[in-house]
Amino acid sequence: MRIIRLTVQNIRVHDTKTLDFVTNPTLITGANGSGKTSLIEAIYIALRGKSFRGSDLAVCRYGTDFYRIMLETDIFTYRVQYGTVGARKTRQFIIDDKKYARLPYKLKYPIVLFEPEDLRIINGSPQRRRQLVDTLIQQYDPHYSSQLSRYERALQQRNKLLKDPSVTRDVLFPWDVLLSDYGAAIIAKRQAVAAIFHERITALYRQIAHNDDSVSIAYSHNDTVTSQQLLRQYEEKFDYDRAAGATSAGPHRHDIHIIFNHVPAIQAASRGECRTIVLAMKFIEAEYIEQQSGMPPIILLDDVFGELDEQRQHALLAEFRENQVVMTSTVDVH
Repeated sequence: MRIIRLTVQNIRVHDTKTLDFVTNPTLITGANGSGKTSLIEAIYIALRGKSFRGSDLAVCRYGTDFYRIMLETDIFTYRVQYGTVGARKTRQFIIDDKKYARLPYKLKYPIVLFEPEDLRIINGSPQRRRQLVDTLIQQYDPHYSSQLSRYERALQQRNKLLKDPSVTRDVLFPWDVLLSDYGAAIIAKRQAVAAIFHERITALYRQIAHNDDSVSIAYSHNDTVTSQQLLRQYEEKFDYDRAAGATSAGPHRHDIHIIFNHVPAIQAASRGECRTIVLAMKFIEAEYIEQQSGMPPIILLDDVFGELDEQRQHALLAEFRENQVVMTSTVDVH
């Protein structure tokens, strides 16, 4: 699929704006605060069904309470409308004259988004690394978003109950079962993706950096975790969790370990080496999504060229030469 034209109304700083995609890559330039990121955010909303930056109301231009997006592609025309309908605010997707309250999974299109914040994956929180893997899986697995949301709802209920010092094991048991079932599925899928990263990361890193450094990536819990094993962990942690008022076991506590030359990358890798590792991970992400979905993802590069030297810039564009690329920058990129 190829994007042909984007038209937005009341998106962040934009009153109305139309952008034609006549070249690949498409470069959107402008000063900081001019709304470059808002345009790729609109693409993301249209093709993935939600913003990567905030709520629908936050997307609305200041002083307004609605927005409109029309994304024309060579296959579908995606329209997104957010505003007041009756007594409530709602978002609606219209694809080729059919209306949906949520963007159907079969009409979503894979996107690899690369932001400056992604360059901090290595030294950021475990949540950032979990989110990287979770977002990747959601691009090709129609069940994963539901598994994540159901796990999160069960976790919230269990944590709420744990705030009561008199809570018993029997009261927690139904939530433990739900957490075990969804948690085991989440862990297995994350482990599979971490294994793909590990398999490809060193070769891609060396291809970009032109040296013999090694990188390895591993899920923090490498052994197979069954729902029965996870259920036993929740039961064994009961006293600790009740005292802490929170659930201490499960995939919400896991991490992705990134090792550089046999040492944790957060300790051993320089800023430039960290950038190269993350760049290689993005290449793997795009490659794996296409393998799993059969669709070459659209690449959105949000102001990352200022963070990359010329060698890495060339590597980035060379790797994505077969994909449609939309990128933002404060300066022209050649």
